[in-house]
Amino acid sequence: MPKKGVYQQLVESQAVTDVKGLRDQRVVLIKRIQELRQRPLVSYVTSLTPMPKATAYISHEDKIPFGEILDSVDGDKVDVLVESPGGLSEVAVELATLLRNRYKDVAFIVPHAAMSAATMLVMSGDDILMDYRSALGSIDPQFVGPDGRPQPAQAILTGLDTIKKQVDENKGVLHPAYIPILRAIDPGKLQSALDATELSIQIVTEYLVKYKFRTWTKHSKTGEPVTPEERQARARFVAEKLCDHQKWLSHSHPIKIEDLEELKVKISDYGKTPELQSAIWALWVHYYHFLSSTNTYKIYESEFTDFYKAALPIGAQQGAPFPAMPGMPQGAVPMAGHVDAMVGCIRCGKQHKVQANFGAVQKLEAGAVAFPQSCTMICDGCGNSLDLTGLKMAIEARVKRNLVF
Repeated sequence: MPKKGVYQQLVESQAVTDVKGLRDQRVVLIKRIQELRQRPLVSYVTSLTPMPKATAYISHEDKIPFGEILDSVDGDKVDVLVESPGGLSEVAVELATLLRNRYKDVAFIVPHAAMSAATMLVMSGDDILMDYRSALGSIDPQFVGPDGRPQPAQAILTGLDTIKKQVDENKGVLHPAYIPILRAIDPGKLQSALDATELSIQIVTEYLVKYKFRTWTKHSKTGEPVTPEERQARARFVAEKLCDHQKWLSHSHPIKIEDLEELKVKISDYGKTPELQSAIWALWVHYYHFLSSTNTYKIYESEFTDFYKAALPIGAQQGAPFPAMPGMPQGAVPMAGHVDAMVGCIRCGKQHKVQANFGAVQKLEAGAVAFPQSCTMICDGCGNSLDLTGLKMAIEARVKRNLVF
């Protein structure tokens, strides 16, 4: 009989609401990977599914929790498990700076995808661990087009070159079909994106020279010593290829082990060590299950410390009007009462009326459910788990009272 996979076991166990239990299972896997690798492991995992009002990408909110998980582990070596669609390149640089000032030896583990700015971060490592399921991404910059969607700057530049060539061939005559296209291009944004292209290349070149290529001292074929100029040239070549939109044709094109090795970037294939591969994949599946089953969109974790970023359920940011209390002066803080918040499920959109009591337990209003003491509510429409921790904190700050259950 076929063996059940990790994900199937998690789904069938319906282990969605027990946050501590899931965390305990991940710690077991973290310890196993650390035992096999003989160095501490920290994780930076971001959901690849967009959420309303959630910074599910590398952003400024990462710096403090990422720094603290680094502080939670000892030694001068570290493994960093990364899952991210990308984000702000300047923050990726800051995260790399936190790592490189803290550790002499940094290895990145990519079980699934580290794209765009996350690829830049990974390039700051001394080693990169991937298997056949792993992917990095191109680092060519994007800018928001007139339709609100991200567009690759290099693709626009290639299009402009094509138009220019046709104008030259037509003796200076511009085809009318190109007029609306040219009008839609913002020269300032395009120049900024092109400047960002060069910056991305410079950053990755610097990282490769300082870290990944620093042990490249001899040419493998001739045995001749590698000069600083050769190391710089090779790093620049790799960075330019990673930033070449015409090579990958899509910003989200997965760059696999064989692609990187074709660029002469050595990758440690952890698939060659089945026990390590099994543990890394199991840990990634646990992260995927937790992110897809809750409204958590970021996890920062080590064996000793864990932080989560969760999106407030739809509508919870506004909540319901503060309850009118007879005889209370305007602005006064009532001793007891309740606040109703309409909480929408991020997965199916169903609305729930949640009653949060403060001061004393109140009678439930018609159609309302009590605010859960665990801060976790299960949507009765689709079974999704909603984390109401942020909503609880917002209500308590508003009424200046602790909630009661």
